[in-house]
Amino acid sequence: MIECALFGAGRIGKIHAGNVAREAGARLKYVIDPNEDAASALAAEHGASTATTAQVFADKAIGAVLICSYTDTHADLILAAAAAGKQIFCEKPIDLAIARARTCAEAVAKARITCMIGFQRRFDPTFSAAKTRLAAGEIGTPEMLIVTSRDPGAPPIPYIKSSGGIFKDMLIHDFDVCRWILEDEAETVHANASCLVDPTIGEAAMSIPPR
Repeated sequence: MIECALFGAGRIGKIHAGNVAREAGARLKYVIDPNEDAASALAAEHGASTATTAQVFADKAIGAVLICSYTDTHADLILAAAAAGKQIFCEKPIDLAIARARTCAEAVAKARITCMIGFQRRFDPTFSAAKTRLAAGEIGTPEMLIVTSRDPGAPPIPYIKSSGGIFKDMLIHDFDVCRWILEDEAETVHANASCLVDPTIGEAAMSIPPR
Protein backbone atom coordinates (compact mmCIF):
# COMPACT_ATOMS: atom_id res chain seq x y z
CA MET A 1 0.00 0.00 0.00
CA ILE A 2 1.47 3.34 -1.05
CA GLU A 3 0.38 6.38 0.94
CA CYS A 4 -0.07 9.58 -1.04
CA ALA A 5 -0.32 13.30 -0.49
CA LEU A 6 -2.30 15.52 -2.85
CA PHE A 7 -1.40 19.15 -3.47
CA GLY A 8 -4.40 21.09 -4.80
CA ALA A 9 -8.06 20.66 -3.93
CA GLY A 10 -9.46 22.29 -7.05
CA ARG A 11 -11.10 20.73 -10.10
CA ILE A 12 -8.19 18.55 -11.23
CA GLY A 13 -7.22 17.74 -7.63
CA LYS A 14 -10.68 16.32 -7.00
CA ILE A 15 -10.34 14.10 -10.07
CA HIS A 16 -7.00 12.71 -8.94
CA ALA A 17 -8.21 12.24 -5.37
CA GLY A 18 -10.92 10.02 -6.81
CA ASN A 19 -8.35 8.16 -8.90
CA VAL A 20 -6.31 7.37 -5.80
CA ALA A 21 -9.44 6.28 -3.94
CA ARG A 22 -10.28 3.78 -6.69
CA GLU A 23 -6.77 2.30 -6.71
CA ALA A 24 -6.56 -0.73 -4.43
CA GLY A 25 -2.83 -0.29 -3.85
CA ALA A 26 -2.94 3.36 -2.81
CA ARG A 27 -4.36 5.49 -0.01
CA LEU A 28 -4.78 9.24 0.15
CA LYS A 29 -3.32 10.37 3.49
CA TYR A 30 -3.06 14.16 3.10
CA VAL A 31 -4.66 16.98 1.12
CA ILE A 32 -2.81 20.31 0.99
CA ASP A 33 -4.33 23.54 -0.31
CA PRO A 34 -4.14 27.22 0.77
CA ASN A 35 -7.94 27.17 0.75
CA GLU A 36 -8.47 25.38 4.05
CA ASP A 37 -12.18 24.78 3.48
CA ALA A 38 -11.54 23.11 0.11
CA ALA A 39 -8.72 21.00 1.54
CA SER A 40 -10.80 19.90 4.54
CA ALA A 41 -13.82 19.01 2.41
CA LEU A 42 -11.81 16.91 -0.05
CA ALA A 43 -9.84 15.23 2.74
CA ALA A 44 -13.04 14.33 4.58
CA GLU A 45 -14.56 12.89 1.41
CA HIS A 46 -11.70 10.40 1.07
CA GLY A 47 -10.82 9.71 4.69
CA ALA A 48 -7.67 11.80 4.58
CA SER A 49 -6.31 14.65 6.69
CA THR A 50 -5.10 18.13 5.85
CA ALA A 51 -1.43 18.97 6.33
CA THR A 52 1.27 21.50 5.58
CA THR A 53 3.85 21.09 2.86
CA ALA A 54 6.57 20.62 5.48
CA GLN A 55 4.59 17.85 7.19
CA VAL A 56 4.19 15.97 3.92
CA PHE A 57 7.87 15.91 3.04
CA ALA A 58 8.89 15.05 6.61
CA ASP A 59 6.51 12.07 6.77
CA LYS A 60 8.49 8.96 5.82
CA ALA A 61 5.23 7.03 5.31
CA ILE A 62 4.37 9.14 2.26
CA GLY A 63 5.59 7.29 -0.78
CA ALA A 64 4.17 9.53 -3.52
CA VAL A 65 2.83 13.02 -4.07
CA LEU A 66 0.31 14.23 -6.60
CA ILE A 67 0.93 17.84 -7.63
CA CYS A 68 -2.36 19.29 -8.85
CA SER A 69 -1.93 22.84 -7.63
CA TYR A 70 -1.45 26.06 -9.62
CA THR A 71 1.20 25.97 -12.35
CA ASP A 72 3.56 28.36 -10.58
CA THR A 73 3.87 25.93 -7.66
CA HIS A 74 4.80 22.84 -9.68
CA ALA A 75 8.56 23.27 -9.94
CA ASP A 76 9.11 24.03 -6.26
CA LEU A 77 7.03 21.03 -5.23
CA ILE A 78 8.85 18.73 -7.67
CA LEU A 79 12.22 19.83 -6.30
CA ALA A 80 11.05 19.35 -2.71
CA ALA A 81 9.57 15.94 -3.48
CA ALA A 82 12.73 14.82 -5.26
CA ALA A 83 14.86 15.96 -2.32
CA ALA A 84 12.60 13.97 0.02
CA GLY A 85 12.71 10.87 -2.18
CA LYS A 86 8.99 10.84 -2.95
CA GLN A 87 7.61 9.45 -6.22
CA ILE A 88 5.83 12.18 -8.20
CA PHE A 89 2.80 12.67 -10.37
CA CYS A 90 2.56 16.28 -11.56
CA GLU A 91 0.01 18.00 -13.71
CA LYS A 92 1.45 19.75 -16.74
CA PRO A 93 3.35 21.94 -17.27
CA ILE A 94 6.39 21.53 -15.06
CA ASP A 95 7.09 25.26 -15.33
CA LEU A 96 6.64 28.06 -17.86
CA ALA A 97 10.43 28.54 -18.07
CA ILE A 98 12.41 25.84 -19.91
CA ALA A 99 15.49 26.29 -17.71
CA ARG A 100 13.42 25.71 -14.61
CA ALA A 101 11.84 22.57 -16.10
CA ARG A 102 15.30 21.23 -16.91
CA THR A 103 16.40 21.87 -13.34
CA CYS A 104 13.48 19.73 -12.18
CA ALA A 105 14.39 16.96 -14.62
CA GLU A 106 17.96 16.94 -13.32
CA ALA A 107 16.78 16.77 -9.70
CA VAL A 108 14.46 13.85 -10.49
CA ALA A 109 17.24 11.97 -12.30
CA LYS A 110 19.67 12.56 -9.43
CA ALA A 111 17.11 11.31 -6.88
CA ARG A 112 16.34 8.25 -9.03
CA ILE A 113 12.64 8.57 -8.52
CA THR A 114 9.69 8.35 -10.91
CA CYS A 115 8.13 11.63 -12.04
CA MET A 116 5.14 11.30 -14.35
CA ILE A 117 3.66 14.39 -16.00
CA GLY A 118 -0.07 14.47 -16.71
CA PHE A 119 -0.15 13.91 -20.45
CA GLN A 120 -3.12 11.56 -20.30
CA ARG A 121 -4.21 11.87 -23.91
CA ARG A 122 -1.89 9.06 -24.98
CA PHE A 123 -4.21 6.84 -22.93
CA ASP A 124 -7.51 8.28 -24.19
CA PRO A 125 -9.32 5.62 -26.28
CA THR A 126 -9.78 7.79 -29.40
CA PHE A 127 -6.16 8.97 -29.53
CA SER A 128 -4.86 5.47 -28.77
CA ALA A 129 -7.03 4.00 -31.54
CA ALA A 130 -5.74 6.55 -34.06
CA LYS A 131 -2.14 5.72 -33.12
CA THR A 132 -2.80 1.97 -33.42
CA ARG A 133 -4.50 2.32 -36.82
CA LEU A 134 -1.74 4.53 -38.13
CA ALA A 135 0.94 2.07 -37.00
CA ALA A 136 -0.99 -0.76 -38.69
CA GLY A 137 -1.10 1.11 -42.00
CA GLU A 138 -4.88 1.47 -42.00
CA ILE A 139 -4.80 5.26 -42.41
CA GLY A 140 -1.89 5.69 -44.79
CA THR A 141 0.89 8.25 -44.81
CA PRO A 142 -0.01 11.11 -42.48
CA GLU A 143 -0.02 14.54 -44.09
CA MET A 144 -1.95 16.59 -41.55
CA LEU A 145 -2.97 16.16 -37.92
CA ILE A 146 -5.88 18.31 -36.72
CA VAL A 147 -6.63 18.33 -33.00
CA THR A 148 -9.67 20.16 -31.61
CA SER A 149 -9.74 20.58 -27.84
CA ARG A 150 -12.46 21.86 -25.54
CA ASP A 151 -12.79 22.30 -21.80
CA PRO A 152 -16.15 21.93 -20.03
CA GLY A 153 -15.96 25.54 -18.88
CA ALA A 154 -13.69 28.53 -18.45
CA PRO A 155 -11.05 28.28 -15.71
CA PRO A 156 -10.93 30.75 -12.80
CA ILE A 157 -9.26 34.08 -13.55
CA PRO A 158 -6.46 33.58 -10.96
CA TYR A 159 -5.61 30.29 -12.70
CA ILE A 160 -5.38 31.99 -16.09
CA LYS A 161 -2.94 34.53 -14.65
CA SER A 162 -0.64 31.83 -13.25
CA SER A 163 -0.97 29.09 -15.88
CA GLY A 164 0.56 30.80 -18.91
CA GLY A 165 -2.75 31.01 -20.74
CA ILE A 166 -4.41 28.61 -23.16
CA PHE A 167 -1.40 28.19 -25.45
CA LYS A 168 1.09 27.23 -22.74
CA ASP A 169 -1.38 25.46 -20.49
CA MET A 170 -3.55 23.52 -22.96
CA LEU A 171 -1.71 23.49 -26.29
CA ILE A 172 1.10 21.60 -24.57
CA HIS A 173 -1.16 18.53 -24.81
CA ASP A 174 -1.31 18.91 -28.58
CA PHE A 175 2.47 19.10 -28.89
CA ASP A 176 2.67 15.85 -26.95
CA VAL A 177 0.02 14.17 -29.12
CA CYS A 178 1.66 15.42 -32.32
CA ARG A 179 5.10 14.08 -31.35
CA TRP A 180 3.62 10.76 -30.25
CA ILE A 181 1.27 10.05 -33.16
CA LEU A 182 3.46 11.40 -35.96
CA GLU A 183 6.78 10.42 -34.35
CA ASP A 184 8.23 13.73 -35.50
CA GLU A 185 9.04 17.19 -34.18
CA ALA A 186 7.39 20.50 -35.04
CA GLU A 187 9.71 22.77 -37.03
CA THR A 188 7.72 26.00 -36.88
CA VAL A 189 4.93 27.26 -34.64
CA HIS A 190 2.38 29.97 -35.40
CA ALA A 191 -0.56 31.01 -33.23
CA ASN A 192 -3.31 33.60 -33.19
CA ALA A 193 -6.34 33.94 -30.97
CA SER A 194 -9.44 35.91 -30.16
CA CYS A 195 -11.27 36.24 -26.86
CA LEU A 196 -14.93 35.91 -27.83
CA VAL A 197 -16.59 34.71 -24.62
CA ASP A 198 -15.53 36.81 -21.65
CA PRO A 199 -13.41 39.98 -21.97
CA THR A 200 -12.11 39.38 -18.43
CA ILE A 201 -10.32 36.29 -19.71
CA GLY A 202 -8.60 38.34 -22.41
CA GLU A 203 -7.53 40.95 -19.87
CA ALA A 204 -6.11 38.26 -17.59
CA ALA A 205 -4.22 36.63 -20.47
CA MET A 206 -2.72 39.96 -21.51
CA SER A 207 -1.41 40.45 -17.95
CA ILE A 208 0.73 37.30 -18.15
CA PRO A 209 4.41 38.30 -18.28
CA PRO A 210 6.50 36.85 -21.13
CA ARG A 211 8.76 33.93 -20.27
